[in-house]
Amino acid sequence: MTRDIHILVVDDNQENLRVVSNYLKENVYKIALAMNGRDALKILESDPIDLVLLDIMMPGMDGFEVCLKMKENKDFKDIPVIFLTAKTETEDIVKGFQTGGVDYITKPFRKEELLARVRTHIELKLMRDYFKNQAEESKESRNNMMKMMLDFGKLLDPCK
Repeated sequence: MTRDIHILVVDDNQENLRVVSNYLKENVYKIALAMNGRDALKILESDPIDLVLLDIMMPGMDGFEVCLKMKENKDFKDIPVIFLTAKTETEDIVKGFQTGGVDYITKPFRKEELLARVRTHIELKLMRDYFKNQAEESKESRNNMMKMMLDFGKLLDPCK
């Protein structure tokens, strides 16, 4: 079964949003757009998002703060964040990873690089989701088996 992949692109520059969203749409991703951190967090609350492409330099709440807020929220903490920014200093790159980003792409970027990194992190997220679901199903099966064994034991020895 295949499902739509939803990507949230956050940037305060409309041209950047247009270029990135066109690249992603060519690859059949569903796109949500936000021009600031506050709107990005609202979209996360209302739409299922698989990956966030996040600019750092935005008015109000910067990308680092948006990422920190995501990682503090149990519903958003597992959504991968790729910083897509013009900030190229080592301390900014390190801070991007420290705040919870999974990757860091500097502008200007190449279309092929962006798409390769997006694809990689989507695949990793889908695998994590799959294994998490498998673990939950396994735990549920184990619990059901234990309950059945206890119930069976009570049938064999009604004094218990």
